[in-house]
Amino acid sequence: MFVDALESLREGVALWDDDERLVFFNQKYLKFVDPEAEYHHIGQPMTEIFATMAEQGALQKPERIPAQEFTHSLLNLVRNSAQDVEVQFAHGVLKCSASVTPLGGRLVTLEDITETRKAELAQREADLLLHKIVDAFPANFLVSRLRDGHVIYRSPTSQKMFGNIESLNDLVRNTKVRDSFLAGLLSNGAVDDFHTRARTADGSVRDLMTSARMTDHKGEDVIVSSTRDITDQLSIEAELERQHEIAHQNEKLSAMGGLLAGVAHELNNPLSIVVGYALMLQETISDTKQKRQIERIGQAAERCARIIKAFLAMARKRPTHIQACSLNDIVTAALDVSGFGLKSSGAEVVLELDQDLPLTGLDPDQMIQVLINLISNAEHALEPLGAEGVLRICTYHHADTGQVGLDVRDNGAGIAPDVLARIFEPFFTTKDIGMGTGIGLAFCNRIISAHDGGLTVQSGLGEGACFSILLPIRECPPSDAPGVEHPMVNVGKFRVLVVDDEEGVTSLIRDILEHQGYHVHVCNSAPAALDILSGTTFDAILSDIKMPGLDGEGFLKEIQNINPLLVDQMAFVTGDAMSPQVAAFLDTTSVEHVEKPLTPTDLTELVHRLCQAKGRASND
Repeated sequence: MFVDALESLREGVALWDDDERLVFFNQKYLKFVDPEAEYHHIGQPMTEIFATMAEQGALQKPERIPAQEFTHSLLNLVRNSAQDVEVQFAHGVLKCSASVTPLGGRLVTLEDITETRKAELAQREADLLLHKIVDAFPANFLVSRLRDGHVIYRSPTSQKMFGNIESLNDLVRNTKVRDSFLAGLLSNGAVDDFHTRARTADGSVRDLMTSARMTDHKGEDVIVSSTRDITDQLSIEAELERQHEIAHQNEKLSAMGGLLAGVAHELNNPLSIVVGYALMLQETISDTKQKRQIERIGQAAERCARIIKAFLAMARKRPTHIQACSLNDIVTAALDVSGFGLKSSGAEVVLELDQDLPLTGLDPDQMIQVLINLISNAEHALEPLGAEGVLRICTYHHADTGQVGLDVRDNGAGIAPDVLARIFEPFFTTKDIGMGTGIGLAFCNRIISAHDGGLTVQSGLGEGACFSILLPIRECPPSDAPGVEHPMVNVGKFRVLVVDDEEGVTSLIRDILEHQGYHVHVCNSAPAALDILSGTTFDAILSDIKMPGLDGEGFLKEIQNINPLLVDQMAFVTGDAMSPQVAAFLDTTSVEHVEKPLTPTDLTELVHRLCQAKGRASND
């Protein structure tokens, strides 16, 4: 029964007498050490058995240890009653223990721990792999104790960002924010996308987004948190929002531009009537008082016309058109458009214009836009000063350098040095959304550079600001300079056809031209004009473009079908040149055009050129 009990044990058991000879071993012992061994015999010495096991490979001897030394070390383990010593056998790892029996023998027990050691090795390798992955993973996360926030583990990325922080409390210093974070974690066991701000290792304060989970480690509640820096993301989102707002503002400006085109078209016709008749009356009335009153009417109407033309020029997209201009005229036109804001705030506008300023070649529309931008900026600077604000605009001539100049100076708060260094950069602005886009000064600088000039600024805090424009004096022949003159001895023989849906406009043109001696026939629709052309010849044809039914473009096509030679005698008089459709049409036709409101001089010069063209064609 005792032997039967020994055979049922999980452990292998071997008994040696006091002479170290084998007395007994169970089958588990034989299975563990060497199932096929024939050298285990009762009465065989321990020394011989161990030597044979080492020699035949049942025991795995380290290569650096001699066989005899290895065998002697095993004998010493048994003789010294070693406990739980791990020995590598051919069939696995055994845990060996030895003890002395009451009769002086040695009892050796063996336990197979091969699978345990394999599992432990696999776990160590998995832990090592996990450790390598965690260290290499670019995520920024911390493991900290819940009770005191002590950091148990920090990833290399986290250490790089926050340094060697000892506690989560060092990262989130705001008590209210920290309490809110912990409250959410304790109630749900998880927190997602919690926005915080913290100081990083380089000393900067960054916006952070933290997600965390609560778990346990060695019997303690711990927080595993992952944090990402969203500072740049928030900056990009803010910029996108700003750009979206700018785009929205541009859409509104575009819609206003379309509205402005319609308003300008409607205003140009009555303004043409007011300007035209006012100038005609000045020539016919002799009463000094009435003449002065009519002159004021004409001046006011001309000012309205200049304002409309300036707005149209700013909204219109067209190539640069260089012509001889005076900077003084540019100042007057720009103030007509942008001077109201200065007057309403109470600011004083001082003009110091050189009356002997020579003309120079430039694009008046573009230069007016530049000056409007500069005046608008000055208006913002002067607004806080109220009636103490002063805007001074000066023009001058540098005869020695062949340049003309213009200064726009205000007595506002001035410009900080860091802003001054970037003031001409595209999209740079210090104004709030809706107050400016940052395009103005960069746009002005490009226009002045395209004119071979320079735009500079001088300013300091508390010293106001002065923007200076210098332009070279360039010769520029008038755009309407005639070629070979063909004198017209008898104006009264020329017939003019006027087509416009506004009866007031056709009446004005007829009165102006008949006053000059022309024979004028007027129509208020293009079909009616075509009927007249079928039976009557004319030396000049003036037509509006925007008309109900058959418009100016269709009218031109019909004339080309009737008589292509009439195209050279035709001109368009329009108040809607800003319309994209009208502008596109004018770009594709060789027919001359002028814009409303017209002065009598403009109108008679236009008809004069058309009649001359017919006269030259007849002579040829």
